[in-house]
Amino acid sequence: MGLSRWFEAAPRGDVSVAFDREGERSDADLRRDVAALAAVLPGERGHDLLLHCEDAYAFAVGLLAIARAGARAVLAPSRQPGMLRELAPQLHGAVLDGDVPEALATLPCWHPLERAHASASCAWDARRLDRDAPLAVLFTSGTTGEGRRVEKAVRHLEDEVVVLEERFGAQLGPDARILATVAPQHLYGLLFRVLWPLASGRPFLRSALLHPEELAPHSSGDAPFAVVTTPVTLRHLVERGDLARRRAGCRAVFSSGGPLAADLARRAADALGGAPFEVYGSTETGGVAVRQQQRGGEPWQLLRGVKAEIDPASGCLAVRSPFASTAQDGDRFVTGDRAAFTDTGEFALLGRADRVIKVGEKRLSLPDMEERVRAHPSVADAALLALEKGSGEPRVAAVVVPTAAAWDAVAADGRRALAKTLTEHLAAHFERVLVPRAWRFVAALPIDAQGKSSQETLRALFAAESPPDAPERLAAARSERALQARLRIPWDLAYLDGHFAGNPVVAGAAQVHFAMAALAELLGAPPALASLEALKFHDVLLPGQEVALRVECEDDVRFRYSLADADRPQRLFASGRGRLEPRR
Repeated sequence: MGLSRWFEAAPRGDVSVAFDREGERSDADLRRDVAALAAVLPGERGHDLLLHCEDAYAFAVGLLAIARAGARAVLAPSRQPGMLRELAPQLHGAVLDGDVPEALATLPCWHPLERAHASASCAWDARRLDRDAPLAVLFTSGTTGEGRRVEKAVRHLEDEVVVLEERFGAQLGPDARILATVAPQHLYGLLFRVLWPLASGRPFLRSALLHPEELAPHSSGDAPFAVVTTPVTLRHLVERGDLARRRAGCRAVFSSGGPLAADLARRAADALGGAPFEVYGSTETGGVAVRQQQRGGEPWQLLRGVKAEIDPASGCLAVRSPFASTAQDGDRFVTGDRAAFTDTGEFALLGRADRVIKVGEKRLSLPDMEERVRAHPSVADAALLALEKGSGEPRVAAVVVPTAAAWDAVAADGRRALAKTLTEHLAAHFERVLVPRAWRFVAALPIDAQGKSSQETLRALFAAESPPDAPERLAAARSERALQARLRIPWDLAYLDGHFAGNPVVAGAAQVHFAMAALAELLGAPPALASLEALKFHDVLLPGQEVALRVECEDDVRFRYSLADADRPQRLFASGRGRLEPRR
């Protein structure tokens, strides 16, 4: 069923739309909730209503109600205060399933499932949606390096859903349940987690799977399901064995946000009995192509209706598509991806051609972030670059020229204090996974022989020093059987990589490592561990935190340790005890 015709259908109480551990929501439930919310929303064409919901069912209610009211949904990618403050003057209200952020406090706000809406006139409006009507505004940092709003009409999304069902519907079957790890605020999640399931009659899980172990309760037995995910999360699912254990019911796995490494694609194929479907596209173009890697490095196949060629000026892929709402050159959209076509009309991707990078599947325009850094009163100039980690995923690094007043502050408080200030400044506008993890403060940006500040000259500033893998020791005291140290967790601690996207924390394994290093210092040699037991992680340990680490040997074999807030000892982060091998 097409999105524009969804409103024409009669409500059905026997068709499941969404589910969670508490039960099912039917098609009739959805239509009732949409009618109730639409009745209280402002309904003038041109009205923009922000829509942000963690619950995919609440999101679907909000999107369809906004469409029925005749307004347009603005899908903010996050609730970062800086972003919301910039959007607020352009909005006529907001539909949210959580607390109202301070930046939106002056706007009328509605919860999509608020039962008070039921008192409004809720007669079902069975008119078909206008296919050319604007439905949603999404946000992307842009494949050209410029941040942009991307408007999608009903037809852009409806036509892509039709092609997805043609291409993958038989693989899924009519009864597969959709489990997703991605948010509906972005085009991939909007289509694969909400709109396509709605149009095809497949129920979707209301909550996102945030951890691999959450797959099990929603994929029991041989019941068919499909997973919508990203390369990073897929790696966790494969490494833990979650997919292999549920191979019988898994009809398909979809991955988008970056190409899968060949090794991961093969391991996923072994676990599933078939390779994941990788989807290539962008917010601007919609879906462009798909592939399955059986051997590794297979080319991409264009989706039906999509045409592409190599732009001779840039060497990048240029796309013509019925799903694309933005064009740069006539009806073409030139991406920032270099590509080469095969004789069969398929293509290979050859890497990015611009200064837009992806970190944890989130796209970042380095020029946009540079402008934010330069806007801070402590900054005279700045340049950003991407540094490759051992895993091949980039991390953002910043080279900053402080103002004269800021240099005085650095002399008094240290460079880390300025790094923390700038980190918080950027965190108001960007998700934390994108914020620089490495900082260098210099008197002037380095230049090369041509007088330019190139990526090579900037990268040289980071070549001599790797991120620290241990806390900074501020003070220490020891006795014969105990060692106590006051430590500060570095903002660029190596163990923060991958823990977790948007909210870096010190993993439990790293905290145990800190304790074992202190035990080795106390013993004068690496400990010969017989066992570790009663390990507990009481609170989240964040970068920048000062902690008190205590290790104590109870006798020649037994020891215990604790990690607590240095200023509030009653606040524990971790504790445990263990036994050493007897000395021979």
